[in-house]
Parts: sequence; structure tokens; C-alpha cells
Amino acid sequence: MDMRPIDRLEAAPRHGLGLAAVLIAAVAALAAGWVGFMASDDELYWHGAMAWLTQPPAAGADHWSTRFPLVLTFAGVLRVMGQGYAAFAVTALIFYVLLVAVTGVYAARVAGARAGWIAALLTASLPVVVGNATTVSVDLVEASALLAGALLLADAGADRRGLMRAGGAGMLFGVAILCRETSVLPLASLGLLFLHGRPVPRVAILAAGAGCAVVLGGEALFQYALTGDPLRRWTIAFHHDSHIDRAANMEGNVLLWPPIDPLLVLLVNDDFGWLFWLLPVALASGATRVLLWPGRRRLVVVAAMAAASFLLVAALHTKLVLNPRYFTLPALVAVIVVAASAARMRAGRRAALLGATVGANLLLLSAGNAHPHWPMEALVRAAGDFPRETVAGPAGDVRRAALSLRYAGRRNVAAAPTAPGGLQIARADAGVAGRIVARYPSPPTRLGAVVRALGLAPLVPAPVARRLFAPAPDMVLIRLRD
Repeated sequence: MDMRPIDRLEAAPRHGLGLAAVLIAAVAALAAGWVGFMASDDELYWHGAMAWLTQPPAAGADHWSTRFPLVLTFAGVLRVMGQGYAAFAVTALIFYVLLVAVTGVYAARVAGARAGWIAALLTASLPVVVGNATTVSVDLVEASALLAGALLLADAGADRRGLMRAGGAGMLFGVAILCRETSVLPLASLGLLFLHGRPVPRVAILAAGAGCAVVLGGEALFQYALTGDPLRRWTIAFHHDSHIDRAANMEGNVLLWPPIDPLLVLLVNDDFGWLFWLLPVALASGATRVLLWPGRRRLVVVAAMAAASFLLVAALHTKLVLNPRYFTLPALVAVIVVAASAARMRAGRRAALLGATVGANLLLLSAGNAHPHWPMEALVRAAGDFPRETVAGPAGDVRRAALSLRYAGRRNVAAAPTAPGGLQIARADAGVAGRIVARYPSPPTRLGAVVRALGLAPLVPAPVARRLFAPAPDMVLIRLRD
């Protein structure tokens, strides 16, 4: 006879079911939203990682290669796995798993184990998370560090052990700042908590500041030793503004009026689904009012950080792009609150809510463009299809294709224009004179492929059909006239 306490007998299957649900949701979400190598920021991080592998130590040459928490991890993965797209994928997935786990643990510490599994489930399928989980990016590293730091700080007291915990929290905040300097925005809330003196003792916040200073000071000393400029990363960051594409404000956003535009990003954007519509419902349900004080304290700390982040990003909308990634921390806090509310529901209602929410997230992910740089991909394919000839393409696509061509072992690509009689790839609607020798139509979205396979494509309205079936420009390979 098993003599374990009844609560342990009951807990084991719940944990097993929770883990199974999270794994299934994660696999489904990654399959629906997989993009992989984009030849964008991920390639810049690759250059930073390669500098550490070939000429260490590397101070970083630009905004991306100075994001050491990501770059050093990437370098380690490349060292173990070697070159190839698999190293990109593993690096990205490491931080996806980390963020799902940290969010689940945080929710469990706020509202119990059931809320933890629910939060992990929602995070694993949240489009703003999954969108950064298949390509090397700094967003999930930053969010993990902020969330883990908030949890340590929320549990810090004024005793020696509590101050050590607060110092560790500060070091994690320093890691977040090394990932992206805008991490100082959520940390601004600590000033208000310090003035209030609750729910974290003032001395603990000072200890967190000391821990953060250790990390940032260490990085400054590193830069000074290599370059003679201890503030080099900050100089690079402050001159990064010229690289920001303000047109990106319109990508996936519905913007009407600057004072309310940040709120619209939360409410009307594929990256968040209906998460921020569920948030006020969860708050109205009283889920946060019934929390025990330790859980409420933990929620107050991270909610204050999320609120400061949202308000300051909104205030700096002329300096920052209203990209959903800047609202990742508010989204994770919303996940924790919704999970706390769902954990108190009856099983049937909870299953219906989670099924509908995860299903909606998967639908949104499957409707995304999995080939955002299709012209570059088409150029690489054309080079493989005609290996004995030089394929010309737009200079920007040729530069972007450099690493893909290296992995494919191709060198037969050059920037357009090419000589008469040569091969040149162009958009199908560009009107380049010559004979079309190959076509590279835009791949459909995953949802579009399913709709087409079911024979439902003729029923889709034209504006929607374009997004589902041809989200990227069709490309053609042309032999120019002699």
C-alpha cells in the first residue's frame, strides 16, 4: 500500500497533465509559427558570436554584437554544434524554454501550481513569444532576466539572505540591460517602490542596485580594457536611432491617435491575440484580491515593472518603434493574472477558455508569413537551380543572402544588373525585359496551405486571400535579352 500523503498522490497526475499540455501546445505553436533563419538581426548576432570564436575576447562592433548574454550563448552553441541553421534554432529554443519555465514558476509562486501550469501553457503559445522563439533574438533573454529578477526581488527581505537574493535580482536586471538598454524602463518602477518602502524593503532595492552595478560595471571595465572606452556600448546604443525604421510602426498595428496607439497595440495586434481583452475580465473576477500576501507581493513587484515599461514606452513613442516586443513584459504579467483567474474556474469552463485561447493563438501564428524575406530565399534557390551560371539579384538581397549561400556552398550570385543574356531574379511585377526561365511563387502561410488543401480558397475574399496565399512577392528568374 502506498503510504504517501493524499495531496502528493493527487499532485503527481496534475503535474504530468500540465507538463503534457505545455509540451503539446509548445510543439503545435512552434510548428504553426516557425520562421527560422531570417538573415536579419540573427545574422548580426552570428557575426558577434563568430568574433568570440575566432578572435576572443570581442568588445563588439555594433549594437547587436554588444548584447553579450545572447552572443556568448550563441557562440557556445556554435562551438558545440558547429555551423548550420540547427545552431540558430537551438539558441533560440533555449531561451524559449527558459521564458516558458520562468513565467510558469512566477505564476505558481503567485497563485499556486495550477496557475503556474496555465501560465506556462499560455506563454508557450503566445504569438509575441513564439515569434521570437524560432529565430535568434534578444527579446526572450531580456524578458527571462527581468521576470526572474522580479521574482528574486519580491522575495527579498532585509536580512542577510534577503539582501543576497536582492543582489542576485540586480545582477539579473543588469543582464537584461546588457540585452537591451530599454530594460531600464521597467526598472524605473523600483524608484517608486523605494520611496513607498513596500512591498520590498528599501535596503533590498539598494542591494539590487548594487548587484546591477556589478554587472554593468564589469562590462564597462571589459570595454575599457579592450577599447579604452568604458561607455562604449552606451555610445553605440545612443547612436542606434538612425537604424530604426519608423515605418515598422504600421506593421501589424492599428494606429489612430498617438495617445492611445500603445493601448491599441495591446488590444488589436496578432502578437497578443485576445490576451489583453481577457485581462480586465480576470481582474474583475477578483482573482488578484483573494491572493495570499506573498503571492500578491510578487505580483505587485512585476506589475509595477510592467506598468512602468508600458507607460514609458508610450511616452517615448517618437523615439521607439511601437513594436509588440517592447510590450513583452506587460504581456507576461497579463498571462500571470489570467492564469490566476483561470485556476479558480470550474474545470469545464477553464478547459473551454484555455482551449479557445490556445486555439486562437495557433490560428494567428499559422496566418503569419513564414518567409518574410522571400526575395532573398528565391535568390538562393535560383543559385542552386542554375549552379553553372551566375544569378544576379538586387544588391540588398545579395548581401542578405551571404550566409545562406555560404551554408549552401554557392558562390554564383552577383548584384544586378547583369550582362545581356545573363540570369537575373526580380519581382514578377517588375517588368524586367527578357525570357522567364523559372518562377518562384510566394509560399502560402500555413493557414493558407490548409485552406487551399481543403478546396476552400475560392471562398476567401481577395484582400484576405493575398495575405493567406501570397504574403510575399512572387519572384521570377529572367534571362535578359542579348
